[in-house]
Amino acid sequence: MEDHGTKDPLLKKVKIYEEDRPLTTNHVSLKQMSLILVAYLTVGTVCFSLIQDQISGTKTNKILDAVYFCVITMTAAGYGDVGPETRLAKSLACVFVFTGLALGGFVLSKVADYIVEKQEILFVKAMHMHETNGPNSPNDILKEAETNKAKYKFLTNLTLILFLMTLGTLFLSLVEKLSYFEAFYCVCATITTLGYGDKSFSTRAGRLFAVFWILVTTVSLAQLFVYLVELWTENRRRVLVHWVLNRKLTVQDLEKADLDDDKVVSAAEYVLYKLREMGKVSNEDIAVVVEGFKNLDVDHSGTLTVNDLKIIESFESQC
Repeated sequence: MEDHGTKDPLLKKVKIYEEDRPLTTNHVSLKQMSLILVAYLTVGTVCFSLIQDQISGTKTNKILDAVYFCVITMTAAGYGDVGPETRLAKSLACVFVFTGLALGGFVLSKVADYIVEKQEILFVKAMHMHETNGPNSPNDILKEAETNKAKYKFLTNLTLILFLMTLGTLFLSLVEKLSYFEAFYCVCATITTLGYGDKSFSTRAGRLFAVFWILVTTVSLAQLFVYLVELWTENRRRVLVHWVLNRKLTVQDLEKADLDDDKVVSAAEYVLYKLREMGKVSNEDIAVVVEGFKNLDVDHSGTLTVNDLKIIESFESQC
């Protein structure tokens, strides 16, 4: 719905920018991260399948066991059900441990973040439909998701973790023939990367499931704690913003907000002052932007015009 109360041109520009800004920019990087992950698993699978006889533990399938070994190495699950025995195997394991932890933390977090951002829109939509007993416009859904981004990312990831834990418990109980308690215990030891080794995936179907399940659950749990900290920080920021926007304006505030000392405070000056109070911008940030403005304002009129840009282009073409 259009806001007819917005009179100031600056505030209208801000509103238009917020409506046009995309919700996420992770789509491009997700493809790159996925390629890196596939390359790591491919190289690891080839290497460990070639030296499978130098790795101890229960064998199910040559390729599957190699992928499984790569995954538990990358995620530091380390059950102890499989392990390198020779110097060559141990040397390769050392290389893949460090590269796997580095790539796993970066690559998989990108993937998990992308999945959560996609799912949080559905999460917000479902909550809106429940609260309003009807559908909402796409703009309302996007604005709600952006406004409470930290909260919905945390709730979405928490829901995902609970689902994955339930799925893992049921699978271990039905396929690996563990009791529900032992299966839940194995799930907890896996996602926290404790890897005691007393319970693990030992069947072919179990290891095929574990390749995907371990990757998703371990990273999702790590992301959950990241989102928890982000949510706490966001709540602290909201308290500060609420205080800044609702406190009584004083004469001293007007004097501080009057950047050009003309005894009046424009909308731009007021917005800038409030942003500085909220901690969103610093004096150093403002100084850099002002210096950039002065460099562009070649005719020293105090405003930027097309003529300023033409003068700059003409000067650059002569150099």
